[in-house]
Amino acid sequence: MTEQEREELIQSLLTGYASVLRERLADEPMTLDEIEERVEEIGQTIEGDLERRLLERRERPQVPEDNQCACPRCGDRARYKDTEERQFITRHGEHTLARRRYYCSYCRHGFVPVDRTLDLDRGETTQQVRLWVTELAPRVAVGEGAGLLERMTGLKLSASTFERIAVHVGSALREAEWQASQRHHAGAPPPVERKPRRLYVSVDGIFAPLREPWKKDGSLGSLTCRYGECKTAVVYEAKRGPKGDEGVAWRAYTATFEDSERFGPLVATLAHRAGHHFARELVFLADGQAYNWAIAASQFPTALQIVDLRHAVEHLYEVARTFFGEGAAPVEPWVELRKEELMQDDVAAVCAAIGALPPRTEEHRKLRARELGYFAGNAERMRYGTFLKHGYHVATGVMEAGCKQVVHQRLDQVGMHWRQQTAEAFVALRAAVLSTSPPDLRPYCRMALQKLP
Repeated sequence: MTEQEREELIQSLLTGYASVLRERLADEPMTLDEIEERVEEIGQTIEGDLERRLLERRERPQVPEDNQCACPRCGDRARYKDTEERQFITRHGEHTLARRRYYCSYCRHGFVPVDRTLDLDRGETTQQVRLWVTELAPRVAVGEGAGLLERMTGLKLSASTFERIAVHVGSALREAEWQASQRHHAGAPPPVERKPRRLYVSVDGIFAPLREPWKKDGSLGSLTCRYGECKTAVVYEAKRGPKGDEGVAWRAYTATFEDSERFGPLVATLAHRAGHHFARELVFLADGQAYNWAIAASQFPTALQIVDLRHAVEHLYEVARTFFGEGAAPVEPWVELRKEELMQDDVAAVCAAIGALPPRTEEHRKLRARELGYFAGNAERMRYGTFLKHGYHVATGVMEAGCKQVVHQRLDQVGMHWRQQTAEAFVALRAAVLSTSPPDLRPYCRMALQKLP
């Protein structure tokens, strides 16, 4: 654009805007809300018009006399093939752009010069619109999110487009997290973002409804659903209270439907970013699932390990109810005595009490043997008296709340069922946006460049 063309455009815009202002700025008294609405209307009109005019200048480039231009791939001369329209949505509304397409016979590559000038990718929305979607999609249902976006910004996206954007960004984020965990494992860790005094790592699993490949028209057969485990982790710092740690000062989540072999490195990378190597104390807090402690051993070998106290108490209740009977009078006193022994670090006394129960059936014998193994095997992780004296959390309440917030409240509502790929993308997004310091999602809003035949 020459200086003269720029000045002509500015004068044309000013003339048009003056007309809009004369029309929209009334003399009658207005309330604050009416002023706010009027200013917004004027702003939308002016912004949309300016964007449209600038795009129109881009779609009418100077056409070479020989109808050729240099191929960006090989540098050879490519010939004009046709002009095609493309629709896309910006924060200011929907636009249709006529673009000249060229074809290089040497490298058999088609391209649109204006797409490269405008840095358009293959998406039908701008990256800012996608960023708005990724803020809404992990928090509310797809249809509700599309409606909220329209009411708040005036932009109308179909539910399918809204979901497609969210899945793309969530999948890109998750792929970046996998790659970061691989680099971390290979000796190239990510940057450290914090240097905590005491850091907790807690892991758990929660189930969500998944479906096998299916289409609404029935072409892939009937709908088949199953529950898949979403392994979830929270890395957090607690608030210091007069009697020890209480509440949460900072937290970061991750979650995945993949197996524990992939989950472990994902948790380790999250903890590395949170500064676990700088922490004076690292605490790994989980229930009795075997894979939890396999992750602790492989990824956090120096961490203090604590079994969730409530999980241990549930085991005590199972023993008492099995041997004494559901609702029997001895259940509560027996469990209370065992809890007191746990508070005194006396797991041996708990084991002795369980071992003293006389089995009457084969089920009793199997249960007693299993629970003896559980308490004896976790004795070092059940020194609750000592842990509490040092102010540690001994229950996984933060983790259980995380499972509900990250997974259940978004993925397991009435009537929901998910393709695993979609569910994976949404939990990646939700874990990110619910963390205290969410990552910048803009890099993941980028899509591949427009592909042409």
